Amino acid sequence: MTSASLENGVSRLNIYRTTSNTSSQVSLKHDYIDSPFSGKKDQFDQVLDVLDSTGFIPESLIESEAKWFYESLGIDDVFFARSSPEDIASHIHALYSCKVQAYSSFGEQPLISYKREAEDHAVFFDTVDAESYKRNQFEERIDDKYIDPSSTTTNSYRTEYFSAPLNYQSDPILSGVYQQNKELRDQYVRLFFVYKNNYTISEAAANETDLEKIGDKTFLKIASDNTKQLYTSIVKDVINTTGPVIKHFPLEDSEEYRVVIGYKQKTSARYNSALSDLANYYKLQVTRKYVEQFSNGVTIISMYVTSKSRKSPVDLSIYQVIKEASLLYCIPHNYFHDRFIQGELSLQESIYAQSGVIFVTHFLNRLGPEYNKLSSLLDPSKSIEHAEVLNSLKKRLRAETYTQDYIKEVFDNRRDIVRKLYRQFADVHYIRSSMEKTLSYQRLSQITPVGSEEEFEQLLSRECSQNEHHAIVLRALYTFNKSILKTNFYTSTKVALSFRLNPSFLPESEYPERPYGMFFVVGSDFRGFHIRFRDIARGGIRIVRSRSLDAYNVNARNLFDENYNLANTQQRKNKDIPEGGSKGVILLDPGAAQERPQACFEKYIDALIDLLLKQNIPGVKDNYVDLYAKPEILFLGPDEGTAGYVDWATLHARERGAPWWKSFLTGKSPELGGIPHDEYGMTTLSVRAYVNKIYEKLDIDDAKIRKFQTGGPDGDLGSNEILLSRKENYVGIVDGSGVICDPQGLDKQELIRLAKERKMIEHYDKTKLSPQGYVVLVDDMDVKLPSGEVVTSGVAFRNTFHLKLKQQFGVDGVDLFVPCGGRPAAIDTNNVHDLIDEKTGKSVVPYFVEGANLFITQSAKLILEKAGIVIFKDASTNKGGVTSSSLEVLASLSFDDKGFLENMCVDPETKAKPQFYQDYVKDVQKIIVGNADSEFEALWKLKAETGTPFTILSDKLSVAINKLGDELANSKELWNDDIEFRNAVLLDSLPPLLLEKVGIENVLSRVPEAYLKAIFATHLASKFVYSRGIDSNPAKFLEFISSIRKDFIQKGLLKY
Repeated sequence: MTSASLENGVSRLNIYRTTSNTSSQVSLKHDYIDSPFSGKKDQFDQVLDVLDSTGFIPESLIESEAKWFYESLGIDDVFFARSSPEDIASHIHALYSCKVQAYSSFGEQPLISYKREAEDHAVFFDTVDAESYKRNQFEERIDDKYIDPSSTTTNSYRTEYFSAPLNYQSDPILSGVYQQNKELRDQYVRLFFVYKNNYTISEAAANETDLEKIGDKTFLKIASDNTKQLYTSIVKDVINTTGPVIKHFPLEDSEEYRVVIGYKQKTSARYNSALSDLANYYKLQVTRKYVEQFSNGVTIISMYVTSKSRKSPVDLSIYQVIKEASLLYCIPHNYFHDRFIQGELSLQESIYAQSGVIFVTHFLNRLGPEYNKLSSLLDPSKSIEHAEVLNSLKKRLRAETYTQDYIKEVFDNRRDIVRKLYRQFADVHYIRSSMEKTLSYQRLSQITPVGSEEEFEQLLSRECSQNEHHAIVLRALYTFNKSILKTNFYTSTKVALSFRLNPSFLPESEYPERPYGMFFVVGSDFRGFHIRFRDIARGGIRIVRSRSLDAYNVNARNLFDENYNLANTQQRKNKDIPEGGSKGVILLDPGAAQERPQACFEKYIDALIDLLLKQNIPGVKDNYVDLYAKPEILFLGPDEGTAGYVDWATLHARERGAPWWKSFLTGKSPELGGIPHDEYGMTTLSVRAYVNKIYEKLDIDDAKIRKFQTGGPDGDLGSNEILLSRKENYVGIVDGSGVICDPQGLDKQELIRLAKERKMIEHYDKTKLSPQGYVVLVDDMDVKLPSGEVVTSGVAFRNTFHLKLKQQFGVDGVDLFVPCGGRPAAIDTNNVHDLIDEKTGKSVVPYFVEGANLFITQSAKLILEKAGIVIFKDASTNKGGVTSSSLEVLASLSFDDKGFLENMCVDPETKAKPQFYQDYVKDVQKIIVGNADSEFEALWKLKAETGTPFTILSDKLSVAINKLGDELANSKELWNDDIEFRNAVLLDSLPPLLLEKVGIENVLSRVPEAYLKAIFATHLASKFVYSRGIDSNPAKFLEFISSIRKDFIQKGLLKY
């Protein structure tokens, strides 16, 4: 249909002119559209003419077929107003042919199945048995092709759905089908119409709420004033929240309800089709459904439902749909969705089961007693080779034993036991207000609970006696239940599921240092964890993306271990600050989720906040069962892939009413009081301190250093490493775009230009390369290097270049290796020998400062140290960022809101920085360098005294500080009995500039006591270890306390 004829048709939707057609009356009663189609009768006559001229349908049936299409299928007038007589005739022809086909196939189901797709519209028809629900074969396709991928920059679509009883007994053809197949039961015909949107403003701002600017032109013409007012309200609510906005209304003089749901586009794939499944589960018939997509990125679904049976009270069913629509939004299509459709599992049971599958996949102890026995025999602490063999064996066991697919299969086969375990979960976490009346409670009460652990074991003995593997998997699900301290599973609105876990279930053989706390988050397109090693802890949130399904499987397999190791490293790294170590990891699902990192991050953050706040907002946030029963605060920051989302998270925490919103995240923009690590080189300052200290101790001229770096000029660490690199000569850099190499030295000014502009090495001016220099990008193939070597794959060359330094530069062509980016374990014992000269047994790189976290495994570091390298690990070198973040948090906690705005927030318009902010940043930079110098000196001294490798000394020093710090933090005597000494320690530890501005009294009253205790303990512990060594015997510590008391008296912090 042309746009001109469409406009003409829609313009004739006139409220003041009516026809006798029942479809129009239904539309008006539903109050979705504004008016019937006044040209319908004329159009009907034109359709008859088209049908007659074609001659496909017998003349005696033409009018009845046309009337059946116009009057019996419940199609709204909007369809007729938008369609030409030729289009409608084409649909009637198609449906007629479907009926003939149904007759010739003796009523094989579905009786009708028809689709027609064009660039700007699509039509789908089918039929279904009224008593035996089957998913609409087209609805998922409509989601995948039209609704979910909709984009205002490309194509966006709206849909209309209608369903009506199929009266086949009065139809001349279908009645013949019935005569052939007497078992044919009542049928419904289901019709979908998809239209391409035509916006007034195609790319409206995300916060735009004016429907006239963001709505499709046809929608704006047909929608009633009531619908427009309702949608405007919902659009505003969606913009100001993270999850779905859900409303419902009974229709006057009708048994129908209208359910309206708004949500942000591209946040819940296949949600539209899943809502149909949810309605059906509760025996509701969807009579109409409209999906409107607005150009500001908001989608609104209006769904009209009525009970399929008069025996089923519609109000109870509606209550369940409304309550579970939020849970469905979290995971629209779970692993057991087919069981849900078939009514074998409820939505809660199936989504609980999916959460359980993911938990069991990560935490089922797949190593077993045989591995533990082997580990004790080989003793990895005494042999690097043994450690690596055991680590490889551990990875293989985890990959090849209980896979996720196998666990899903067990859950499916043993779903009766899974349901019993769900009952156990619900009995603990479902708050029983008036739930006894609900349909979900009625179902739940019919499930026999598993009872005690002994009774559960008896159940497994009965049901799984012939399959111990099934019993092992189900025990792990039981462990999941027992470890949950609180969850948002039953809160009214949520965007992802979050579980606060007690980490005590982690096997000590695999995780020797038990975390303090764990969060487990499950979303529709991601999974994630947050691990912390102290109550007060700090660490970044990183997003893990996967280039392929194989890469995803590897990432999923390593996800928790990577998170644990990162948090553990952070714990050691945070030795100088009050917060312990923590880390959060978000793994994006393969497919479309890889392009939606921000949406996944937002869901993860909101789900965490659900369990950090105790809110009771009726219909929005309910109370939850809190077995942890203590307040919790997380201190988060940016990491790989999340730096751009920190401001949103900060403001979102404020909108959610979190009193700690100012300190929730660091790395936020200066306008929100953040100190950007990249702008001030905070992370790099500590890495550079180690490099500079090596030069100082070994009397090295930096101008003679040939340097190789992973992590390019586009990143925080990489760019600032280049900018702070003094006179060092770069010979090679690897980044996301590829490899650049020049043994004669890369042009320093060109690298500085790229670093300042934050551009990858693909933008390097190649005219500045020497004849021996080259660039190989990841997409390159069959590239010939100056040496004559041919690189067949650019991406493979990039991924392994850091191991080819001997081949590319010779055994003495690189002096310093500083990784500033790269995946964990890029160097391990399987490949570390590529960095050792086989003739001399010496490392080909003499100096190595690990800037990137976990870039090289512990065992590989020790092998390199044995080969003569001077190497400092990440836990010692990469702590500038966390120090800056900690001091940023301290300022946000110390100021009230007014003082914070005046002293820590850059003016958003003029970009003027408060003087305090500028001075405070300089103090932070000095503290970072000072802490790094102190630790370096302590390590250098210990190495000289003991001969122990730096790699081991770094861990011992971290453990010594953290252990002493924990003991001091738990000491009531030091904290409560000698208040003057306690305050003196705090005065000595807090930045003087902050004390001068805020005052110690305000600091003590505003900063949480747990945080002050951590400051007190960490300051004493680090001061002791850096000055007295890692041996903290009581006599030495008493002497230390006596010494600092004298120092405090001299400084005027203590009277005597």
